[in-house]
Amino acid sequence: MLRASFLTAALASIAASVNGSGTVTFGSSVEHISVSVSGSSGRATFQDRAAGGNVNGQIAINCVNIVGNTATLSGLVTHSNKKSMIGQEGVFRIVDNGRRTDMASIINFHQPGTSTDCNAGEFDVAPVKGDFTVR
Repeated sequence: MLRASFLTAALASIAASVNGSGTVTFGSSVEHISVSVSGSSGRATFQDRAAGGNVNGQIAINCVNIVGNTATLSGLVTHSNKKSMIGQEGVFRIVDNGRRTDMASIINFHQPGTSTDCNAGEFDVAPVKGDFTVR
């Protein structure tokens, strides 16, 4: 029975996908996120306009946790116009509400191993201008 559970979990992970793009606003921060993930890997790009300046980059997604219509994703920054961000871990959440407005958090960045990844954490989500699909 335990073996069947592992197989079911593995197949669910392989079949999982998160795709789409959207813009989320938190206070003065406006962040556009694009995601293309299949199974437990993929990539996300981000463009962030905030009081501290404009930052953009790419994250190699290496952790995907999907529960129902909600995906929590994390991975390492591989490219950024702010060189100090390269190598940091980015973690964020997306909620696919079907025909209703989707929700997302902004991406939280930290040094790898010092905070949460896709398996834990609390995220403030806000309405998204755009569309995400979580399967």
